[in-house]
Amino acid sequence: MKKLLTPFRVGLLVLVAGGFLFGFILFTRKGGLGKDESIQTYAFFRDASGLGKKSRIQIAGIPVGEVEDVKLEGTRARVTVRIRRDVALHQDAALIKRSESLLGDYLLDLNPGTELAPPMEDGGEIRKVIDVQGMEAVFASLGQITSDIQQVTGALRDVLGGDKGAGSLGRIVDNLVRLSESVDLTVRASSERLDSILRNFEGVSNDVRGMTASNEEGVHRIVQNIEAITRDTRDVLATVQKIVGNGGDGDLKESVASLKQTMNRLDRSLANIEEITTKVKNGEGAVGALVADKRLGQKLSESVEDLSDFSSRLTGMQTEVGLQATYLVEQGASKNSLSLKLAPKPDKYYLLELVDDPRGTVETQVVQSNPPSSGEPVIQQQKIIKEGFKFSAQFAKRYYFTTLRFGIIESTGGVGADFHFFQDHLTLKVDAFNFSVDELRYPRIRTSLRAQAFDRLFITAGMDDLLNDPKRDLNTRRMLAGRDFFFGGGIYFTDDDLKSILPVVPKP
Repeated sequence: MKKLLTPFRVGLLVLVAGGFLFGFILFTRKGGLGKDESIQTYAFFRDASGLGKKSRIQIAGIPVGEVEDVKLEGTRARVTVRIRRDVALHQDAALIKRSESLLGDYLLDLNPGTELAPPMEDGGEIRKVIDVQGMEAVFASLGQITSDIQQVTGALRDVLGGDKGAGSLGRIVDNLVRLSESVDLTVRASSERLDSILRNFEGVSNDVRGMTASNEEGVHRIVQNIEAITRDTRDVLATVQKIVGNGGDGDLKESVASLKQTMNRLDRSLANIEEITTKVKNGEGAVGALVADKRLGQKLSESVEDLSDFSSRLTGMQTEVGLQATYLVEQGASKNSLSLKLAPKPDKYYLLELVDDPRGTVETQVVQSNPPSSGEPVIQQQKIIKEGFKFSAQFAKRYYFTTLRFGIIESTGGVGADFHFFQDHLTLKVDAFNFSVDELRYPRIRTSLRAQAFDRLFITAGMDDLLNDPKRDLNTRRMLAGRDFFFGGGIYFTDDDLKSILPVVPKP
Protein backbone atom coordinates (compact mmCIF):
# COMPACT_ATOMS: atom_id res chain seq x y z
CA MET A 1 0.00 0.00 0.00
CA LYS A 2 2.86 2.40 0.82
CA LYS A 3 4.49 1.58 -2.48
CA LEU A 4 1.35 2.80 -4.34
CA LEU A 5 0.81 5.93 -2.16
CA THR A 6 4.19 7.52 -2.88
CA PRO A 7 3.90 7.38 -6.71
CA PHE A 8 0.36 8.69 -6.40
CA ARG A 9 1.53 11.75 -4.41
CA VAL A 10 4.30 12.45 -6.87
CA GLY A 11 1.92 12.23 -9.82
CA LEU A 12 -0.61 14.50 -8.09
CA LEU A 13 2.11 17.10 -7.40
CA VAL A 14 3.20 16.99 -11.05
CA LEU A 15 -0.41 17.50 -12.22
CA VAL A 16 -0.94 20.49 -9.87
CA ALA A 17 2.35 22.11 -10.96
CA GLY A 18 1.45 21.57 -14.61
CA GLY A 19 -1.95 23.19 -14.05
CA PHE A 20 -0.38 26.24 -12.42
CA LEU A 21 2.13 26.50 -15.28
CA PHE A 22 -0.62 26.24 -17.89
CA GLY A 23 -2.72 28.93 -16.13
CA PHE A 24 0.31 31.25 -15.83
CA ILE A 25 1.06 30.86 -19.56
CA LEU A 26 -2.57 31.63 -20.46
CA PHE A 27 -2.60 34.70 -18.19
CA THR A 28 0.64 36.07 -19.59
CA ARG A 29 -0.56 35.52 -23.15
CA LYS A 30 -3.88 37.16 -22.46
CA GLY A 31 -2.38 40.48 -21.27
CA GLY A 32 -3.78 43.04 -18.89
CA LEU A 33 -6.42 44.70 -21.12
CA GLY A 34 -9.75 43.16 -22.09
CA LYS A 35 -12.24 44.22 -24.74
CA ASP A 36 -14.59 45.71 -22.16
CA GLU A 37 -11.99 48.00 -20.64
CA SER A 38 -10.18 49.09 -23.82
CA ILE A 39 -10.70 50.11 -27.43
CA GLN A 40 -8.84 48.70 -30.45
CA THR A 41 -7.12 50.96 -32.98
CA TYR A 42 -4.36 50.51 -35.54
CA ALA A 43 -1.58 52.49 -37.20
CA PHE A 44 0.84 51.98 -40.10
CA PHE A 45 4.62 52.16 -39.51
CA ARG A 46 7.42 52.21 -42.09
CA ASP A 47 9.63 50.38 -39.59
CA ALA A 48 8.15 48.26 -36.80
CA SER A 49 11.41 46.66 -35.72
CA GLY A 50 11.60 46.19 -31.96
CA LEU A 51 7.79 46.20 -31.60
CA GLY A 52 5.95 43.00 -30.74
CA LYS A 53 2.93 41.76 -28.94
CA LYS A 54 2.55 43.17 -25.45
CA SER A 55 4.87 46.12 -26.23
CA ARG A 56 4.05 48.93 -23.85
CA ILE A 57 2.15 52.12 -24.82
CA GLN A 58 2.47 55.00 -22.37
CA ILE A 59 1.60 58.65 -21.72
CA ALA A 60 4.05 60.64 -19.59
CA GLY A 61 5.71 57.38 -18.50
CA ILE A 62 2.42 55.77 -17.35
CA PRO A 63 1.24 52.62 -19.24
CA VAL A 64 -2.12 53.16 -20.93
CA GLY A 65 -2.16 50.34 -23.48
CA GLU A 66 -0.28 47.60 -25.31
CA VAL A 67 0.45 46.29 -28.82
CA GLU A 68 -1.97 43.53 -29.75
CA ASP A 69 -0.70 42.45 -33.18
CA VAL A 70 1.96 43.36 -35.80
CA LYS A 71 1.59 42.21 -39.39
CA LEU A 72 2.70 43.27 -42.86
CA GLU A 73 0.34 45.00 -45.30
CA GLY A 74 2.04 45.92 -48.57
CA THR A 75 5.30 47.66 -47.76
CA ARG A 76 4.21 48.92 -44.33
CA ALA A 77 3.66 47.28 -40.96
CA ARG A 78 0.14 47.38 -39.52
CA VAL A 79 0.37 47.63 -35.75
CA THR A 80 -2.87 46.91 -33.85
CA VAL A 81 -3.01 48.43 -30.36
CA ARG A 82 -5.40 48.50 -27.42
CA ILE A 83 -5.89 51.70 -25.39
CA ARG A 84 -7.69 51.98 -22.07
CA ARG A 85 -11.17 53.50 -22.32
CA ASP A 86 -10.48 56.01 -19.55
CA VAL A 87 -7.98 57.72 -21.89
CA ALA A 88 -9.74 60.45 -23.91
CA LEU A 89 -8.47 59.39 -27.34
CA HIS A 90 -9.26 61.71 -30.27
CA GLN A 91 -8.91 61.36 -34.04
CA ASP A 92 -5.84 63.65 -34.13
CA ALA A 93 -3.92 61.36 -31.75
CA ALA A 94 -0.30 60.44 -32.52
CA LEU A 95 1.99 57.46 -31.85
CA ILE A 96 5.73 57.97 -31.44
CA LYS A 97 8.12 55.04 -31.62
CA ARG A 98 10.91 55.45 -29.09
CA SER A 99 13.89 53.36 -28.07
CA GLU A 100 13.57 52.16 -24.48
CA SER A 101 17.18 51.05 -23.98
CA LEU A 102 20.43 50.37 -25.83
CA LEU A 103 19.44 46.71 -26.23
CA GLY A 104 16.97 47.42 -29.02
CA ASP A 105 13.72 47.40 -27.01
CA TYR A 106 11.09 49.87 -28.22
CA LEU A 107 7.86 51.30 -26.88
CA LEU A 108 5.18 53.69 -28.14
CA ASP A 109 4.48 57.14 -26.70
CA LEU A 110 0.85 58.18 -27.16
CA ASN A 111 -0.41 61.74 -27.64
CA PRO A 112 -4.20 61.46 -27.14
CA GLY A 113 -4.93 64.56 -29.27
CA THR A 114 -6.87 67.75 -28.65
CA GLU A 115 -10.39 68.20 -27.30
CA LEU A 116 -11.47 70.02 -30.47
CA ALA A 117 -11.13 66.84 -32.55
CA PRO A 118 -13.91 64.19 -32.45
CA PRO A 119 -13.32 61.11 -30.25
CA MET A 120 -11.65 58.02 -31.70
CA GLU A 121 -14.03 55.17 -32.53
CA ASP A 122 -13.34 51.53 -31.73
CA GLY A 123 -11.39 50.10 -34.66
CA GLY A 124 -10.31 53.52 -35.97
CA GLU A 125 -6.93 54.43 -37.43
CA ILE A 126 -4.30 56.63 -35.78
CA ARG A 127 -2.96 58.56 -38.77
CA LYS A 128 -0.16 60.51 -37.08
CA VAL A 129 2.83 58.22 -36.68
CA ILE A 130 6.42 59.28 -35.97
CA ASP A 131 9.07 56.61 -36.69
CA VAL A 132 12.31 57.03 -34.76
CA GLN A 133 15.14 54.75 -35.89
CA GLY A 134 16.62 54.64 -32.43
CA MET A 135 20.23 53.56 -32.19
CA GLU A 136 20.62 53.34 -35.99
CA ALA A 137 19.89 57.08 -36.30
CA VAL A 138 22.28 57.78 -33.40
CA PHE A 139 25.05 55.73 -35.01
CA ALA A 140 24.48 57.48 -38.36
CA SER A 141 24.77 60.88 -36.67
CA LEU A 142 27.94 59.75 -34.86
CA GLY A 143 29.40 58.58 -38.17
CA GLN A 144 28.75 61.97 -39.77
CA ILE A 145 30.27 63.78 -36.76
CA THR A 146 33.33 61.50 -36.93
CA SER A 147 33.77 62.33 -40.62
CA ASP A 148 33.66 66.07 -39.86
CA ILE A 149 36.21 65.67 -37.07
CA GLN A 150 38.51 63.77 -39.43
CA GLN A 151 38.32 66.61 -41.97
CA VAL A 152 39.17 69.20 -39.28
CA THR A 153 42.12 67.17 -37.97
CA GLY A 154 43.33 66.66 -41.55
CA ALA A 155 43.27 70.40 -42.18
CA LEU A 156 45.20 71.03 -38.94
CA ARG A 157 47.74 68.37 -39.94
CA ASP A 158 48.30 70.06 -43.30
CA VAL A 159 48.77 73.49 -41.67
CA LEU A 160 50.81 72.54 -38.61
CA GLY A 161 52.51 69.39 -39.89
CA GLY A 162 56.20 69.26 -40.84
CA ASP A 163 59.07 71.59 -40.01
CA LYS A 164 57.33 74.61 -41.57
CA GLY A 165 54.18 74.16 -39.54
CA ALA A 166 56.12 73.60 -36.33
CA GLY A 167 58.10 76.81 -36.95
CA SER A 168 54.91 78.80 -37.59
CA LEU A 169 53.34 77.46 -34.41
CA GLY A 170 56.47 78.35 -32.43
CA ARG A 171 56.48 81.90 -33.77
CA ILE A 172 52.78 82.30 -32.89
CA VAL A 173 53.46 81.18 -29.33
CA ASP A 174 56.44 83.57 -29.02
CA ASN A 175 54.35 86.47 -30.30
CA LEU A 176 51.58 85.69 -27.81
CA VAL A 177 54.08 85.60 -24.95
CA ARG A 178 55.62 88.97 -25.94
CA LEU A 179 52.13 90.49 -26.39
CA SER A 180 51.00 89.35 -22.94
CA GLU A 181 54.20 90.74 -21.37
CA SER A 182 53.69 94.11 -23.11
CA VAL A 183 50.08 94.30 -21.97
CA ASP A 184 51.14 93.44 -18.40
CA LEU A 185 53.80 96.17 -18.35
CA THR A 186 51.41 98.75 -19.84
CA VAL A 187 48.69 97.98 -17.30
CA ARG A 188 51.13 98.14 -14.37
CA ALA A 189 52.64 101.43 -15.54
CA SER A 190 49.26 103.05 -16.17
CA SER A 191 47.26 101.63 -13.28
CA GLU A 192 47.57 104.80 -11.18
CA ARG A 193 46.59 107.01 -14.11
CA LEU A 194 43.64 104.75 -14.92
CA ASP A 195 42.50 104.89 -11.28
CA SER A 196 42.76 108.69 -11.30
CA ILE A 197 40.83 108.93 -14.57
CA LEU A 198 38.08 106.66 -13.24
CA ARG A 199 37.82 108.67 -9.99
CA ASN A 200 37.58 111.92 -11.96
CA PHE A 201 34.95 110.44 -14.27
CA GLU A 202 32.96 109.21 -11.24
CA GLY A 203 33.13 112.69 -9.66
CA VAL A 204 31.99 114.35 -12.89
CA SER A 205 29.08 111.92 -13.26
CA ASN A 206 28.01 112.57 -9.64
CA ASP A 207 28.14 116.35 -10.23
CA VAL A 208 26.09 116.04 -13.43
CA ARG A 209 23.55 113.82 -11.70
CA GLY A 210 23.23 116.26 -8.80
CA MET A 211 22.79 119.23 -11.16
CA THR A 212 20.13 117.50 -13.24
CA ALA A 213 18.29 116.24 -10.13
CA SER A 214 18.17 119.64 -8.39
CA ASN A 215 17.60 121.75 -11.55
CA GLU A 216 15.18 119.52 -13.41
CA GLU A 217 12.88 122.38 -14.42
CA GLY A 218 15.81 124.50 -15.62
CA VAL A 219 17.17 121.62 -17.68
CA HIS A 220 13.74 121.23 -19.22
CA ARG A 221 13.72 124.91 -20.23
CA ILE A 222 17.22 124.58 -21.68
CA VAL A 223 16.11 121.61 -23.78
CA GLN A 224 13.16 123.64 -25.08
CA ASN A 225 15.46 126.51 -26.01
CA ILE A 226 17.82 124.09 -27.77
CA GLU A 227 14.86 122.86 -29.81
CA ALA A 228 14.14 126.48 -30.79
CA ILE A 229 17.82 126.91 -31.78
CA THR A 230 17.58 123.75 -33.89
CA ARG A 231 14.55 125.13 -35.74
CA ASP A 232 16.40 128.42 -36.40
CA THR A 233 19.43 126.48 -37.64
CA ARG A 234 17.21 124.59 -40.07
CA ASP A 235 15.96 127.94 -41.38
CA VAL A 236 19.58 129.09 -41.82
CA LEU A 237 20.49 125.97 -43.77
CA ALA A 238 17.41 126.36 -45.96
CA THR A 239 18.38 129.98 -46.69
CA VAL A 240 21.97 129.01 -47.55
CA GLN A 241 20.66 126.32 -49.87
CA LYS A 242 18.54 128.91 -51.65
CA ILE A 243 21.60 131.17 -51.99
CA VAL A 244 23.70 128.41 -53.50
CA GLY A 245 20.98 127.15 -55.77
CA ASN A 246 19.83 130.48 -57.25
CA GLY A 247 22.18 132.55 -59.39
CA GLY A 248 20.19 135.78 -59.83
CA ASP A 249 21.28 139.00 -58.10
CA GLY A 250 17.78 139.74 -56.84
CA ASP A 251 17.41 136.30 -55.36
CA LEU A 252 20.88 136.60 -53.84
CA LYS A 253 20.04 139.92 -52.15
CA GLU A 254 16.76 138.55 -50.79
CA SER A 255 18.51 135.42 -49.57
CA VAL A 256 21.23 137.47 -47.85
CA ALA A 257 18.55 139.65 -46.20
CA SER A 258 16.69 136.56 -45.04
CA LEU A 259 19.94 135.12 -43.74
CA LYS A 260 20.61 138.33 -41.74
CA GLN A 261 17.12 138.14 -40.22
CA THR A 262 17.65 134.53 -39.29
CA MET A 263 21.04 135.31 -37.75
CA ASN A 264 19.45 138.15 -35.75
CA ARG A 265 16.81 135.75 -34.48
CA LEU A 266 19.53 133.27 -33.59
CA ASP A 267 21.42 135.99 -31.67
CA ARG A 268 18.27 136.94 -29.77
CA SER A 269 17.59 133.28 -28.95
CA LEU A 270 21.11 132.82 -27.62
CA ALA A 271 20.82 136.02 -25.57
CA ASN A 272 17.51 134.78 -24.11
CA ILE A 273 19.09 131.44 -23.25
CA GLU A 274 21.99 133.16 -21.55
CA GLU A 275 19.69 135.46 -19.60
CA ILE A 276 17.43 132.60 -18.51
CA THR A 277 20.28 130.35 -17.42
CA THR A 278 21.90 133.24 -15.49
CA LYS A 279 18.68 133.97 -13.62
CA VAL A 280 18.13 130.29 -12.90
CA LYS A 281 21.69 129.96 -11.63
CA ASN A 282 21.35 133.04 -9.38
CA GLY A 283 17.98 131.90 -8.04
CA GLU A 284 16.02 134.81 -9.53
CA GLY A 285 12.38 134.54 -10.52
CA ALA A 286 9.92 131.76 -9.80
CA VAL A 287 11.89 129.14 -11.74
CA GLY A 288 15.18 130.16 -10.12
CA ALA A 289 13.67 130.08 -6.64
CA LEU A 290 12.11 126.72 -7.41
CA VAL A 291 15.42 125.29 -8.58
CA ALA A 292 17.46 126.84 -5.75
CA ASP A 293 15.07 126.01 -2.89
CA LYS A 294 14.86 122.23 -2.47
CA ARG A 295 12.04 122.47 0.09
CA LEU A 296 9.92 124.52 -2.33
CA GLY A 297 10.57 122.04 -5.13
CA GLN A 298 9.62 119.14 -2.87
CA LYS A 299 6.39 120.87 -1.81
CA LEU A 300 5.54 121.62 -5.44
CA SER A 301 6.16 117.98 -6.35
CA GLU A 302 3.91 116.81 -3.50
CA SER A 303 1.20 119.29 -4.54
CA VAL A 304 1.34 118.05 -8.13
CA GLU A 305 1.05 114.43 -6.94
CA ASP A 306 -1.95 115.29 -4.70
CA LEU A 307 -3.61 117.15 -7.59
CA SER A 308 -2.99 114.22 -9.92
CA ASP A 309 -4.43 111.80 -7.36
CA PHE A 310 -7.52 113.97 -6.86
CA SER A 311 -8.08 114.37 -10.61
CA SER A 312 -7.75 110.61 -11.16
CA ARG A 313 -10.35 109.95 -8.44
CA LEU A 314 -12.61 112.65 -9.88
CA THR A 315 -12.40 111.34 -13.44
CA GLY A 316 -12.92 107.77 -12.23
CA MET A 317 -16.15 108.61 -10.37
CA GLN A 318 -19.28 107.10 -11.93
CA THR A 319 -22.42 109.24 -12.03
CA GLU A 320 -26.00 107.97 -12.29
CA VAL A 321 -29.14 110.12 -12.53
CA GLY A 322 -32.48 108.42 -11.88
CA LEU A 323 -36.20 109.28 -12.04
CA GLN A 324 -38.83 107.24 -10.18
CA ALA A 325 -42.63 107.53 -9.98
CA THR A 326 -44.86 105.30 -7.79
CA TYR A 327 -48.60 105.26 -7.10
CA LEU A 328 -49.78 104.98 -3.47
CA VAL A 329 -52.99 102.94 -3.39
CA GLU A 330 -54.40 104.08 -0.01
CA GLN A 331 -53.27 107.66 -0.52
CA GLY A 332 -54.61 107.78 -4.05
CA ALA A 333 -51.73 109.93 -5.22
CA SER A 334 -48.32 109.55 -6.86
CA LYS A 335 -44.91 109.93 -5.28
CA ASN A 336 -42.01 111.18 -7.44
CA SER A 337 -38.26 111.35 -6.80
CA LEU A 338 -35.12 112.55 -8.55
CA SER A 339 -31.85 110.87 -7.50
CA LEU A 340 -28.16 111.47 -8.10
CA LYS A 341 -25.75 108.59 -7.41
CA LEU A 342 -21.99 109.26 -7.19
CA ALA A 343 -19.80 106.14 -7.07
CA PRO A 344 -16.05 106.74 -6.57
CA LYS A 345 -15.55 102.96 -6.30
CA PRO A 346 -17.63 99.96 -7.47
CA ASP A 347 -18.45 98.98 -3.86
CA LYS A 348 -19.15 102.47 -2.48
CA TYR A 349 -21.43 105.34 -3.50
CA TYR A 350 -23.17 108.51 -2.29
CA LEU A 351 -26.92 108.94 -2.93
CA LEU A 352 -28.73 112.30 -3.12
CA GLU A 353 -32.54 112.38 -3.61
CA LEU A 354 -35.24 115.02 -3.98
CA VAL A 355 -38.64 113.49 -3.06
CA ASP A 356 -42.17 114.79 -3.63
CA ASP A 357 -44.15 112.90 -0.93
CA PRO A 358 -47.97 113.35 -0.93
CA ARG A 359 -48.02 112.82 2.86
CA GLY A 360 -46.22 116.14 3.26
CA THR A 361 -44.68 117.31 6.51
CA VAL A 362 -46.54 117.86 9.79
CA GLU A 363 -45.58 120.92 11.83
CA THR A 364 -46.88 121.84 15.30
CA GLN A 365 -47.63 125.52 16.02
CA VAL A 366 -48.36 126.96 19.47
CA VAL A 367 -51.08 129.66 19.46
CA GLN A 368 -51.58 131.86 22.54
CA SER A 369 -54.80 133.88 22.92
CA ASN A 370 -56.02 136.19 25.75
CA PRO A 371 -59.87 136.50 25.71
CA PRO A 372 -61.44 139.51 27.54
CA SER A 373 -63.38 137.30 29.96
CA SER A 374 -60.37 135.35 31.08
CA GLY A 375 -57.49 136.59 33.08
CA GLU A 376 -55.02 133.93 31.92
CA PRO A 377 -54.01 133.39 28.31
CA VAL A 378 -55.16 130.28 26.47
CA ILE A 379 -52.48 128.21 24.76
CA GLN A 380 -53.49 125.98 21.85
CA GLN A 381 -51.42 123.66 19.69
CA GLN A 382 -52.22 123.39 15.98
CA LYS A 383 -50.78 120.81 13.61
CA ILE A 384 -50.32 122.09 10.06
CA ILE A 385 -49.65 119.82 7.11
CA LYS A 386 -47.40 121.42 4.49
CA GLU A 387 -46.64 120.20 1.05
CA GLY A 388 -43.02 120.40 0.08
CA PHE A 389 -40.04 118.51 -1.11
CA LYS A 390 -38.04 116.17 1.07
CA PHE A 391 -34.41 115.34 0.52
CA SER A 392 -32.21 112.32 1.21
CA ALA A 393 -28.44 112.11 1.54
CA GLN A 394 -27.05 108.63 2.16
CA PHE A 395 -23.70 106.89 2.18
CA ALA A 396 -23.69 103.26 0.97
CA LYS A 397 -21.12 100.46 1.18
CA ARG A 398 -21.50 97.05 -0.48
CA TYR A 399 -20.40 93.73 1.01
CA TYR A 400 -20.83 90.78 -1.37
CA PHE A 401 -24.60 90.71 -2.20
CA THR A 402 -25.61 93.20 0.55
CA THR A 403 -25.43 97.01 0.48
CA LEU A 404 -25.73 98.93 3.77
CA ARG A 405 -26.90 102.58 3.77
CA PHE A 406 -27.17 105.28 6.42
CA GLY A 407 -27.75 109.03 6.50
CA ILE A 408 -30.82 111.20 5.90
CA ILE A 409 -33.89 109.53 4.40
CA GLU A 410 -36.70 111.91 3.39
CA SER A 411 -35.48 114.72 5.70
CA THR A 412 -35.05 112.46 8.77
CA GLY A 413 -32.28 110.21 9.99
CA GLY A 414 -32.48 106.63 8.87
CA VAL A 415 -30.76 103.44 7.80
CA GLY A 416 -31.34 101.01 4.96
CA ALA A 417 -30.14 97.81 3.35
CA ASP A 418 -30.29 96.39 -0.18
CA PHE A 419 -30.09 92.68 -1.01
CA HIS A 420 -29.06 91.88 -4.60
CA PHE A 421 -30.00 88.72 -6.49
CA PHE A 422 -29.52 87.37 -10.04
CA GLN A 423 -26.53 89.62 -10.85
CA ASP A 424 -28.30 92.73 -9.50
CA HIS A 425 -31.35 92.26 -11.74
CA LEU A 426 -33.54 91.84 -8.64
CA THR A 427 -33.07 93.96 -5.49
CA LEU A 428 -34.92 93.84 -2.14
CA LYS A 429 -34.74 97.24 -0.38
CA VAL A 430 -35.53 97.89 3.31
CA ASP A 431 -35.59 101.44 4.79
CA ALA A 432 -36.17 102.55 8.41
CA PHE A 433 -36.59 106.27 9.23
CA ASN A 434 -38.87 108.78 11.05
CA PHE A 435 -37.78 107.50 14.46
CA SER A 436 -38.94 110.61 16.43
CA VAL A 437 -42.16 111.76 14.70
CA ASP A 438 -45.12 112.22 17.07
CA GLU A 439 -47.71 111.00 14.56
CA LEU A 440 -46.01 107.60 14.28
CA ARG A 441 -46.14 105.08 17.08
CA TYR A 442 -43.36 103.05 15.51
CA PRO A 443 -40.59 104.03 13.08
CA ARG A 444 -41.53 104.15 9.42
CA ILE A 445 -40.46 100.87 7.80
CA ARG A 446 -40.61 100.58 4.00
CA THR A 447 -39.86 97.48 1.92
CA SER A 448 -39.78 97.31 -1.86
CA LEU A 449 -38.78 94.90 -4.59
CA ARG A 450 -37.05 96.38 -7.63
CA ALA A 451 -36.73 94.41 -10.89
CA GLN A 452 -34.60 95.45 -13.87
CA ALA A 453 -37.10 94.99 -16.67
CA PHE A 454 -35.04 96.45 -19.54
CA ASP A 455 -31.75 98.25 -19.95
CA ARG A 456 -31.99 101.54 -17.94
CA LEU A 457 -35.66 100.80 -17.06
CA PHE A 458 -36.94 99.19 -13.87
CA ILE A 459 -40.24 98.47 -12.06
CA THR A 460 -40.83 98.46 -8.32
CA ALA A 461 -43.52 97.46 -5.83
CA GLY A 462 -43.73 97.27 -2.06
CA MET A 463 -45.33 98.32 1.23
CA ASP A 464 -44.73 101.61 3.08
CA ASP A 465 -45.03 102.20 6.84
CA LEU A 466 -45.54 98.54 7.75
CA LEU A 467 -45.82 98.87 11.55
CA ASN A 468 -48.22 101.80 12.01
CA ASP A 469 -52.02 101.79 11.71
CA PRO A 470 -53.68 104.03 9.07
CA LYS A 471 -54.21 107.61 10.20
CA ARG A 472 -55.78 110.43 8.11
CA ASP A 473 -56.32 114.17 8.45
CA LEU A 474 -60.00 114.86 9.38
CA ASN A 475 -60.30 117.88 7.11
CA THR A 476 -58.36 116.93 3.96
CA ARG A 477 -58.54 113.13 4.34
CA ARG A 478 -54.86 113.13 3.59
CA MET A 479 -53.13 110.02 4.87
CA LEU A 480 -50.62 110.94 7.59
CA ALA A 481 -49.43 107.48 8.66
CA GLY A 482 -50.14 103.80 8.25
CA ARG A 483 -49.58 100.95 5.83
CA ASP A 484 -49.89 101.75 2.14
CA PHE A 485 -49.17 99.59 -0.89
CA PHE A 486 -47.38 101.19 -3.85
CA PHE A 487 -46.14 100.22 -7.32
CA GLY A 488 -44.43 102.03 -10.15
CA GLY A 489 -41.21 102.27 -12.13
CA GLY A 490 -38.41 104.51 -13.23
CA ILE A 491 -35.46 105.16 -15.49
CA TYR A 492 -31.82 106.06 -14.86
CA PHE A 493 -28.94 107.41 -16.96
CA THR A 494 -25.19 106.76 -16.57
CA ASP A 495 -22.14 108.83 -17.56
CA ASP A 496 -22.10 107.44 -21.08
CA ASP A 497 -25.81 108.15 -21.55
CA LEU A 498 -25.41 111.74 -20.35
CA LYS A 499 -22.43 112.30 -22.64
CA SER A 500 -24.52 111.12 -25.58
CA ILE A 501 -27.60 113.18 -24.67
CA LEU A 502 -26.03 116.52 -23.71
CA PRO A 503 -24.54 117.39 -27.15
CA VAL A 504 -27.98 117.09 -28.82
CA VAL A 505 -29.87 119.15 -26.20
CA PRO A 506 -30.89 122.50 -27.79
CA LYS A 507 -29.14 125.52 -26.34
CA PRO A 508 -31.30 128.44 -25.09
